[in-house]
Amino acid sequence: MERRIGPRALCDYPLVAIVDGHRHTCRAVDLSVSGLVFEVPRGLVDRELSLTTAFELDVGAGRPIRLRGRPIWSKDRLQAIRFVSMNDADRLTLAEQLDRKKVLGDPLH
Repeated sequence: MERRIGPRALCDYPLVAIVDGHRHTCRAVDLSVSGLVFEVPRGLVDRELSLTTAFELDVGAGRPIRLRGRPIWSKDRLQAIRFVSMNDADRLTLAEQLDRKKVLGDPLH
C-alpha cells in the first residue's frame, strides 16, 4: 500500500547518519518533504537504526540540514526513513530544493 504524502525526487546527496556517536557517510537517493531513501554504508549493514536516528543532509544550501528520522523499511542496502524532527527553516529549504528539481525536469514520482 502506498502512503506517500507528497512528490519525491531521485537525488544524489551526501548524508551522514550519526549512530552510537559515530558518523557514517551515506548517499540519499530518493527525497521527499516527509522522508528519504539512502544507501546503507558497509559500516551500518549489520546494524539496525534506533527508533530515531540523527542525520545531516547536504542539499547544497550552504550548511547541512539536521534532522531525525525513523526507519520505515529496508531492502538490500537501501533504507527508508520518515522525518520525525526538523526545524521549519530546514523543512522550507528541503521543499525549495524539491521545487527546483521539479522545475529542472528531474523525475518526481
